[in-house]
Parts: sequence; C-alpha cells; structure tokens
Amino acid sequence: MAVTEGRERLSTKIWSIGVSQIVFMALGAALYGALSYLTNILQLPATSNVSFRPGIVIPLFFGAVFGPWVGLFVGGVGNLMGDYISGYGVYWNWDVGNGLIGFVAGLAMYATWGYYRSGKNIAIADIFGVIGVIVGIAFAAYTDMWLLKYTWAAATGNFIPAAVSDIVNGAILLPILLYAYNAARRRMGRG
Repeated sequence: MAVTEGRERLSTKIWSIGVSQIVFMALGAALYGALSYLTNILQLPATSNVSFRPGIVIPLFFGAVFGPWVGLFVGGVGNLMGDYISGYGVYWNWDVGNGLIGFVAGLAMYATWGYYRSGKNIAIADIFGVIGVIVGIAFAAYTDMWLLKYTWAAATGNFIPAAVSDIVNGAILLPILLYAYNAARRRMGRG
C-alpha cells in the first residue's frame, strides 16, 4: 500500500503545475534564453543557424529536477527567447524540439523519483537527457524538410552536428549541475 501511495504522490509531483513550477519555468526559460543568446554566435560548421550550446543543460536540468512540464517550457520558451534576441527570428519547430528535449529529460523522474543523490540516478538522468536531445533535435531538423523544403541530406546535415554537440554538452554538464544542486540542497538541510 505504501508503494502505491508513494507512486501516486510521485505521479502528482511529476505532472503538477503549481506556483513553484511556474517560478522555475520562468527562471529556467530566462536563463536558457540568455545563455543561448551568448552562445548563438558559435555556429557549427556546415550547418544553417545551428550553434554550439552548452546552455542545453538548462532544459535538461530543469526537466530532470522539476518535471517534464517545466522542462518543456524551459526548453521551448528559452529557445524562442534566445533566438529572438539573437536576431534569428522564430522557428517554431526548433522551439518545440527544444521543448521536447526538456520534456523527455523530465521523464527521468519516473525512474529516479526525482532524487539524484546516487551515481545511478544521475546516470539515468543523463540517459533521458540523451534520448531527449535525439528526439527533440530530430523533430526540429526533420520538420525543416516540410517547412523549409530541405532535402533529407540537408536536414541530416543539421541534425547530426546539433545532436552530437548537445549530447556531449548535456552528458558532461548535467551530472556536474545535478551534483552541485544536491550539494546545495544538503547545505540547506533539504537533501
């Protein structure tokens, strides 16, 4: 009975949107937008407007720690803000793709119960982050075939460098950020 109740509470925690989730959505989106703006000048070679983005860790982190809805908002709105203030305009499919990255990363909460105090749980968050990047960037790059009339080769030419760059950045930076987050929670007596 206790396990069932615990899973119901976790499911509520994962899918609920309250005041704290809204605050984290706004904070994460602003942070991701600002970091995207700062690194959008670092264009990946042989791509069209695809940049090197260490800031991808922000929707991965916010999704993994605060849930899929927070990750979705942080990724989507943060990317929209970063591209808009960089002068790229709005490419809704890339905004949705970045939102999917944060959303899938947030599904790690089902396997970790939202706690990242062990190496195993941090590895699980990293795996969900990698899957999120693949799903999100694939959505963004391959919908360009429909929206911008890209060929399969052109879409793949954006997908591979963007996905590899985001996977490397996320796989390295997410464990560091989760470790720092856990250390901060312990110092505050919450972890």
